[in-house]
Amino acid sequence: MRHKLILWDIDGTLLYSGGVAGEAMRAAMTRVYGRSSDNERRAYAGKTDQQIILETFPDRPAAELLSQLDVFTATYLDILSEWAEAFRTRGRVLEGVVDVLRRLRAEGVVQSLLTGNLAPVARLKLDLMGIAEFFDFDSGAYGSDSPRRIDLAPIAAARAAQRHGRVFAHADIVVIGDTPNDIACARAAGARAVAVATGPFSIEELRTHAPDAVLPSLADTGTALAAILAE
Repeated sequence: MRHKLILWDIDGTLLYSGGVAGEAMRAAMTRVYGRSSDNERRAYAGKTDQQIILETFPDRPAAELLSQLDVFTATYLDILSEWAEAFRTRGRVLEGVVDVLRRLRAEGVVQSLLTGNLAPVARLKLDLMGIAEFFDFDSGAYGSDSPRRIDLAPIAAARAAQRHGRVFAHADIVVIGDTPNDIACARAAGARAVAVATGPFSIEELRTHAPDAVLPSLADTGTALAAILAE
């Protein structure tokens, strides 16, 4: 069994929602806060849901906005649940993901999530795409935990240590994501950063942020595993 904590980003790394999740989030923002953000996808990439809310309403006090976070979360979850069929139809698990998840499970590593998604939304997305079985959700960190993505890796490491009775630190932790924010998050925790160019950023753009490895996708299982499990 390998002593590794693998922390996966969701959107653009594991799956693509076909725009349904973004539409559901904007609908929830409109219901709860009165309007939604009109930023394009790249402006959201790598940010936590809390951060997106705060940036959408800079004229409102942060405490006021976040006091409604539970209501927003429930509303977002309800809408996404109502739109489950559209999510399954328009969304997809990205190429190579299932094979890599299976191989990592066979290696005995802990696989969890480091995502800007609110925790129940993260679970629903993976349930709808049929890949929730691979993840130890209680060892992850989410957009529910902090507006700042850079805070999330230490939160996940602490949760994983408590659950599994061993400390995960530095190279024991691998953050996999498709944005510069994922790389920065790994760097802040001294973790290994594996970037995949399956989101809105190219290999060249990701490489400028100096991850430990950059992959065009997860389609080549052997290459992906070598990048993720390297010491």
